[in-house]
Amino acid sequence: MSLVPTLDAVVHTLGHAAAQRMRRSFSVAARLQHRLRIGIDIRPFYEPLTGVGWYLYFLLHELAKHEDVDLLLLGDARVTDQGPHLHADVPSNAELLVFDLRGQPLSRASRPLTAAAYVAWMELAGCDVVFGANYFLPRLHAAIARRRVVTVHDLTFKRFPELLQKETLENLHREMQREIATADAIVCVSESTRRDLLHFYQADPARVFAIHSGLVTHPAGAPVDGLPSRYVLFVSTIEPRKNLGTLLDAFEMLRASGTYDGSLVVVGKIGWKSQDIVHRLRRPGIVHLDYLDAARLATVYRRAEVFVMPSIYEGFGFPLLEAMAHGVPTIAARSSSLPEIGGDATLYFDPMNAAELAAQLRTLLADRALRETMVTRGRERAAQFRWDRAADETLEVLKRVAGSE
Repeated sequence: MSLVPTLDAVVHTLGHAAAQRMRRSFSVAARLQHRLRIGIDIRPFYEPLTGVGWYLYFLLHELAKHEDVDLLLLGDARVTDQGPHLHADVPSNAELLVFDLRGQPLSRASRPLTAAAYVAWMELAGCDVVFGANYFLPRLHAAIARRRVVTVHDLTFKRFPELLQKETLENLHREMQREIATADAIVCVSESTRRDLLHFYQADPARVFAIHSGLVTHPAGAPVDGLPSRYVLFVSTIEPRKNLGTLLDAFEMLRASGTYDGSLVVVGKIGWKSQDIVHRLRRPGIVHLDYLDAARLATVYRRAEVFVMPSIYEGFGFPLLEAMAHGVPTIAARSSSLPEIGGDATLYFDPMNAAELAAQLRTLLADRALRETMVTRGRERAAQFRWDRAADETLEVLKRVAGSE
């Protein structure tokens, strides 16, 4: 199969990029203007958005509001009739770098050709700094990153390696050591994650920054079938580090003692290594809902009596913030970043002590005045976590790195 159409598209794109590079060089030399050019790895957008994807989405759209930066979106080298497909919209003023080969015949040689040409294109694009929102940069992007900043969300693979799948664990160990050594700055989503990173890696504390993520809530109102009238709520993918078993134990204690006649609603997909949990979700008083879209999840939050986040380890803890923002009193494990995020708006318990969690639930469910106090504190606490602030602080780090010698 002929390579000519692919080669023509590549040559045309590189020629245009070279001309733009010359114009930018002239402008800088003439001191007409120099806008900070930020290359951003958008790999998380190639699959349905989860935690890291939403982090990048909101950060990117806030960065796009700054008039003194150019955003260059770096993803897969090419898009064909088979994909990849973006699962998120990108800002209209951002430039997406991708060879568009849709409608063209492809050969075996087209992939290595476009990969090599993509490195040249990214080099011509002239990124002052490259930002990776998902722990480390892919090798193609790393090849042109003279200066680089990455975000580390948690160090679960170091704290609790037994809670991760083997393939994930091996990849993180291999790639993170390289990234920590080469990154000019590292953003951590909490002080807890920053402490863990400095504990496990020999990184200069002056180049590791804790920047809290923001929060976006959605209005409730979308109907949810099977929702009980009264319930305690858990929201997360079900996997070992989320520690749902402790909450199930505490809930069964409440039912056995007759102190709570409501239900436990569990929202989340069944993850890996959770077979022992699945059968417990079928017991009386427990309602398991699979993944819910934002509007239906907001409805489930708003109607809950109490929200519980029993995680053994969290780098940040979005569900805790979301519950507070929706006016739900909260209880969380006294672990990792959760006390940092919840502050005085949350009650805490030892994540390995179901009896202590049951006692906190009894207290909060029985004391209306305390619930009202926790709701007020929770709304105030959640309002402090803003994406515009997160973007401003991240941009300051990017500017510092780009301007360093």
